[in-house]
Amino acid sequence: MWTVIILNALVFWWEFMQGFDERIFMIYGEIPALILRGQNLPSIITSLFIHVDFWHIFGNMFYLFIFGDNVGDQFGHLKFLFFYVVFGILGGLAHSTIAVLFGGGDQLIPAVGASGAVAGILGAYIIFYPQARIVSLVPSYFFVRLARIPAYIFIGFWFIFQILYSGGSSSVAYVAHIGGFAGGLITAVMIKAAKK
Repeated sequence: MWTVIILNALVFWWEFMQGFDERIFMIYGEIPALILRGQNLPSIITSLFIHVDFWHIFGNMFYLFIFGDNVGDQFGHLKFLFFYVVFGILGGLAHSTIAVLFGGGDQLIPAVGASGAVAGILGAYIIFYPQARIVSLVPSYFFVRLARIPAYIFIGFWFIFQILYSGGSSSVAYVAHIGGFAGGLITAVMIKAAKK
């Protein structure tokens, strides 16, 4: 997990030093129309380490920090990096496919960010640790309070929102989240079954 966070941080620092030049996103971001034509295929991996601003990388790395350590214990640390990339690729392919089929102009917009890969980690977490308690903000009448809720509820609601938002127009690649999540879910199910 820490290797992935450090890699993302180093790439983000490089982006910052380049002034977040748009050419970075065009070269290293995943452009759906190109991916499905078999062009610039390395970008489906490089895009996993590119972020558009501080809040983008912070959100992705925060979720990775919260859920990644325990999933890393299940996968093993070397396999964690491998599966992180695989989940990101699955998310990217899902996004590219839907963008080309239904997205119109979205098929020419580069997708960047670790969220598809991180979604795969969440998918694995819900299988490995469904009853683990996640500290979260929850509404309580007119206030918001901290509460410890089971992982399957926290991640379950998160996944439902990805499905609901995936049908609208947005700069967020929600379908990549769904594809990565499904990859993590299936992988964790297979690993858990193999350990029995």
